Amino acid sequence: HASCMDISPPQSRPAKPMTRPAAIKLVDLLATSDEFRDEFMRDARSALESWHFDQHTIDFFWFDCKIGITRLASKEVIAAARDEILAMLTAGLGQISPQLDAELHKRALK
Repeated sequence: HASCMDISPPQSRPAKPMTRPAAIKLVDLLATSDEFRDEFMRDARSALESWHFDQHTIDFFWFDCKIGITRLASKEVIAAARDEILAMLTAGLGQISPQLDAELHKRALK
C-alpha cells in the first residue's frame, strides 16, 4: 500500500513513507484513545482531520491507514508493537502492511 488518495491498484502505486511525527501520533492515538479508535474505524479520513493530522497525511495516507482492517488490536497490543509499527509506517508500505488489526494480537502472543 502507498499513497492513500491514489486508489489505483497497489502494484502500480509507489510506496511513500509516512512522516515520523504523523506515524507517532497515529500509533499513540491508536494505543491510547478509545474515541480516536472508534472514529478511525468509522471513517479514517475524518478521524485524521478531526485529530488535526497534517494535510499530507490526510491526503495521502487515510486510505492505506485502514485498508484491510476490520477490527483493531487492543490498545495494549498496539502499544507493545509501537516501534515495529512506526518502522513500517515511516519506511513506506510498498511491501509490508502494519498489523493494526486483531491479527497482531495473535502474532504478539507467539
